[in-house]
Amino acid sequence: MVTVKTGRGFAYPEYEPVWPPEPPFELLEVRAEVDVDFESRTLRGVCVNRLKVTAPAERVVFHAVDMKIEEVLVNGRKAAYTYDGRELSVGVEGVGAGGEVEVYVRYATVEPKAGAWFVPVDGGKPYMVYTQGQPEDTRYWLPTYDYPNRKAKVSLAVTVPKGIVVVANGVLVGREELGDKERWSFRLDSRIPTYLIAFAAGDFSVVEEEYGGVKLQYVVPRGREGDIPRSFSQTKEMVRFFEEFTGVKYPYPKYAQVCVDEFVAGGMENASVTILTSATLHDEKAHADFRSEPLVSHELAHQWFGDLVTCRDWSHLWLNESFATLMEALWRRRELGEEEFVYDLIGMLDSYLSEYGKYARPIVTRLYKYPDEVFDAHSYPKGALVLWTLMNIVGEEAFRRGVKKYLESRREDNAVTDDLRRALEEASGARLDWFFEQYVFNAGHPALSVSYKWVEKEGVLELRVSQTQGDDSLPRYRVPLEVEFLGEGFRERRTVWVEERQSVFSFRLPSKPTAVCVDPSFKAFKALSLDLGVEELLSIVKHCPYLYPRVAAVRELAKKASPTAVEELKGLLLSEDEFWGLRSEVASAIGSIGGQAALNALLEALDKVRHPKVRRAIVRALGGYREKAVAERLSKVLKDESESYYVRAEAALSIAKTGFREYSDALKEALNVPSHNHVIAASALEALAMLLGDEVLDLLEKYASPSTPMPLRRAAIASLGYLPPSQRVLSLLEYSSRSRHPHVKLSVISACTRLLSPRVLPILERLQGDTSGRVARSARDAAEQIKKHMERGEEYRKLKEELDKLREEERRLSERVERLEKR
Repeated sequence: MVTVKTGRGFAYPEYEPVWPPEPPFELLEVRAEVDVDFESRTLRGVCVNRLKVTAPAERVVFHAVDMKIEEVLVNGRKAAYTYDGRELSVGVEGVGAGGEVEVYVRYATVEPKAGAWFVPVDGGKPYMVYTQGQPEDTRYWLPTYDYPNRKAKVSLAVTVPKGIVVVANGVLVGREELGDKERWSFRLDSRIPTYLIAFAAGDFSVVEEEYGGVKLQYVVPRGREGDIPRSFSQTKEMVRFFEEFTGVKYPYPKYAQVCVDEFVAGGMENASVTILTSATLHDEKAHADFRSEPLVSHELAHQWFGDLVTCRDWSHLWLNESFATLMEALWRRRELGEEEFVYDLIGMLDSYLSEYGKYARPIVTRLYKYPDEVFDAHSYPKGALVLWTLMNIVGEEAFRRGVKKYLESRREDNAVTDDLRRALEEASGARLDWFFEQYVFNAGHPALSVSYKWVEKEGVLELRVSQTQGDDSLPRYRVPLEVEFLGEGFRERRTVWVEERQSVFSFRLPSKPTAVCVDPSFKAFKALSLDLGVEELLSIVKHCPYLYPRVAAVRELAKKASPTAVEELKGLLLSEDEFWGLRSEVASAIGSIGGQAALNALLEALDKVRHPKVRRAIVRALGGYREKAVAERLSKVLKDESESYYVRAEAALSIAKTGFREYSDALKEALNVPSHNHVIAASALEALAMLLGDEVLDLLEKYASPSTPMPLRRAAIASLGYLPPSQRVLSLLEYSSRSRHPHVKLSVISACTRLLSPRVLPILERLQGDTSGRVARSARDAAEQIKKHMERGEEYRKLKEELDKLREEERRLSERVERLEKR
């Protein structure tokens, strides 16, 4: 009997399975010409979709949202069409199966709601424009078939004012002057899904080099050329490494990386032209504890996983995102070593488990409403950990052979999860259906609780493993588990398969081990808890040479609240020879244990420890102490210009947590401190809201203005959630919720979630209809959370009665917002 777990809390009751559309054609080529009018934020253009008809059809349908359709031709002749504002249905009578047809559409779109973004997004004179098509937003600027299960060659010409630089998919095949404008023409002869059709245009500087016949371009806002090496110097080596690992050459003639302002994502892997947030560019000081390589390597890996081979539909998104996340981690191992890699895996597990606290779903699921919903920690870190576990089961060489077979067999085509499974089975000779059923097609994960005891008279160590996962996971998993035993004169590693709810494994050893290291190299995806005493845990921390068991032990020690542990852990925290990630974990553990001994250890470490990432953890831990002496020390850190940007930002937040209002002046001064991505000022804004409440409303209103740099604007809006929900706060949230930028709207939702007031429900109700699926889902989740909170506090009936009044209040708020906008 097969057990199936569909999960918990992800799909709302009305959700139904989503299946990909199957149009009666193959999309052979998309040829487009776009004229960009910066002043009116308008795109005017022509799109020609060349199709091969695969089944008899009278009409073909393209996606085109909020466009003015000016002319439609089929094979050069005027065609009958209908347009409802979302879909363009074009008559193609007389074209039989196997025939080719060209559909010409002349159109215009003004201020697209998505897909193409003029910068600044909210008002002001635009100086930059970029596209962002994933998941289904190309339809907002280009009339074409907009779903991943059709791929096409692409030609794109973009006309812009002279002096503006354009970058797009493929190679530049021409530049033509047209009076005071210039047309840039590009072509990509590889087949890609239309969500990857992309361009960016602005006042850019371009730096070029070459690797293996591939042109590498680094495109940044003019004046930022000096930051290029810190962000992109490893690109050549990344390409080399990914080619070696996959056995497949980089698939396109060029690779451009373009940094844009106010990007609505972090990075987007448009085939041959990745668009990135300009926040990845950073100065030398930020470089101490900020790295661009994770984002750069992730988007580069997508050129193979997602671009060359594309998931057939969003239910199989993990084939794109999990692979890119794993390749990002493998690059980290190649560049920085094993401990950095393992700590990255630990961070992935933390990220997934945090999301698992809210909901659980199978990695492959059709139960969603918006494609954006599956772009989550299940598709990214959980999927990457599943792939890593699979690689350890079949062996790295077999895994790489399977990946090569998968990429070559589905090259420039679509794939589903079974395509990957079959390729890995052929390469490894192993049946893997059990693995995919367990980890990919079911929700949840194994949770292992491990304990052991030494039986002296028999010379045997008994290892007890309990599967403790909840009802949203399978009742039993099959998990390979390595264990290493360290003792005087011996070091032995064994592998067991955990398959029962309760398992006991016996190991004959030369003597009682000094330490037992469970899964020393973190080869298996699971949640691990160590049911051990303080001394046993300390022995693992002191004697195990592997990072993962030590981190697991430190985290268990954090729950024990033992002063003995504090003294032992302090030595690790102060040791410059220990890996920074372990020391950061130790700082957090000491802070969790608390007490005077812990405080003394943290203050001593603040004096002696220099590594910026460890200092961040120390400063964060000190925020748990409501003592004036601590606030004073944190204030000095905040003001110290020799500190890293991120340590100072952390100090601002910790000052607020100590609760001493007299340090608000230091926070206000920090608002004027320049830093990477405005991180210090943004943290100071949040800290002031935490500390002073509605006393800083004037300040937050000032920074919530559309003219404020985006990181500060978002911080100010989100920080409104720390204030009482007054009419003025609600008006600011209502006004901000009408921003065009999804990140601003997400900040509004963040504030509403903090407020937990029914008075914000009308705002959240309206945002549930937003163009961005991410915004819509987040707004609904926030509204549901508030309703549950109200249910716990009073009868839900009263809340519903109040909602009617609030809807009327929202109408009045909207009128006030209109007056504000006119002002």
